Amino acid sequence: MKFLADENIDLPAVKALKRLGVDIVSIHDVGMRGHEDEEILDFAKENERAIITQDTDFLRLHAKNFENAGIVFLTKPLDVSELIKEI
Repeated sequence: MKFLADENIDLPAVKALKRLGVDIVSIHDVGMRGHEDEEILDFAKENERAIITQDTDFLRLHAKNFENAGIVFLTKPLDVSELIKEI
């Protein structure tokens, strides 16, 4: 599975997941920081990446049947080791 980390996911956690072989990029990596959620979902879908986020706006878009490649919603901030366990 491939992932796109939203801007509310700590970059050290993204880097740690990459070192472990997880196919993950951050919003920063792809130059989409500050873009609208709909644009981010489109990018993720086109690139077959599930979004990892804490932003409830993505859940609202999903509920409106906005097409996506998957959403991993984190209900609370996680440190690097907790995020690695979740993913």
